Amino acid sequence: MKYFFLLLAFLFSALTYGDTPDPNAPYLVSYTLVKSHTKQTLNQLWKKNKVPKIALPVKNEVDIYEIIYKARWIDGTFRNASGIYYVPKVENAVPYVMFGHGTQIEKKRNISDGDAQQFICLSFAADGYAAMYPDYFGIGKGEGNHLYQHAESEAEAYIYMLYAIDELNKKLNLKHNGQLFLTGYSQGGHSSLAAHKYIEALNDPRYKVTASSPMSGAYDMTGEQEKYMFQEYPRPFYLPYLLLSYQEAYKILKTDNIYTAFKSPFDTLLQPFFEHNDNRTLDELNRLMPKIPKDVITDSLVNEFLNNPDFPFKKRLAENNLTDWKPEAPVQLCYCQGDREVNYKNSEVAYTKMKALGAKNIKLNNLSNSLDHNTCAGFAVLATKYYFNRFKKQGKNPKMKDVPGWKKFIIGFVKRSEEKKYKKDKHDKAYL
Repeated sequence: MKYFFLLLAFLFSALTYGDTPDPNAPYLVSYTLVKSHTKQTLNQLWKKNKVPKIALPVKNEVDIYEIIYKARWIDGTFRNASGIYYVPKVENAVPYVMFGHGTQIEKKRNISDGDAQQFICLSFAADGYAAMYPDYFGIGKGEGNHLYQHAESEAEAYIYMLYAIDELNKKLNLKHNGQLFLTGYSQGGHSSLAAHKYIEALNDPRYKVTASSPMSGAYDMTGEQEKYMFQEYPRPFYLPYLLLSYQEAYKILKTDNIYTAFKSPFDTLLQPFFEHNDNRTLDELNRLMPKIPKDVITDSLVNEFLNNPDFPFKKRLAENNLTDWKPEAPVQLCYCQGDREVNYKNSEVAYTKMKALGAKNIKLNNLSNSLDHNTCAGFAVLATKYYFNRFKKQGKNPKMKDVPGWKKFIIGFVKRSEEKKYKKDKHDKAYL
């Protein structure tokens, strides 16, 4: 976390959607004011973490709310989801920004100024954005289980949080200026791009995506990302998490016990990480896993995946790719070519296919040729903040300008320093 703040200190298709939600229905279940930041407490927090206000300005006091809201589950019923809402205390109308967090397997989620991803939302709010942090389904105080890398449920968590926030804003006397920005890192890259796709398909006049900036997401799961499942991989949890999630969503295997899909001893070792887990972490799970992800799965299922084009798991994965559609609002795809966790070609494939379908306002933003997944995150977040700020300040269609020279110089200096450290110790510092 300290390194992330230090980095910030230096830088500045066709889609069939369900019934349109009833705009008059109540979706907000509850809201709780967790913490209020004055400018003084924000300045103290910025100072503590060596974040100069010239990099991330403190313009507003911020209230932090935890909300619970009703959202449509994949079977059409409604269940509770939760999230965090960062509210700038202002009189003028403000833009919305939604941030999708990275992968977690534990249900528990605390609200903390020391959490790097939550700090991103806090910094947006301090600069005049109303910032939302959806937990997705099954994380935080939400009901049920989380469906990992499942586009529809990710998008629904965003969409219904928007409806709930509109209800809450009436109580808080906060006005929305009509702008909506979507971003997130890692799984949050996938979820924010899914939200962009579904919101445009929903065609609700109240919610028009202004711009999105997905960061280092696995958008091409049956293409570039699939390749990682058959080689040594630093985060092998990805495969069992997907298999378990897609079994719940689609019943891809004809079994009452999905854990029989895993080789011994993983058929018994994995369950405590995915069933009612509040404290077991991804790092613990990774230490148990084989280095090559496919080695956790029985040989018969691996063979079927490789040789049967109609295998339900593969077909359902393809349905959750986010590459074959045409976004209307501008998109910036951030990534680093050195990423060993989420192949950077995910972004290149999405870009190429979207351009072929006629997308006009889309750009690739390679932040580094060498930095890995977590070391890339700080640069991606700052590039996203700068990208959104241009729309916020200049209106609907600002020119796709590069970072100003003086900022580019500082970014380059810090980036070279981080690249040098990474090349020396190969330690992928967990900023996010």
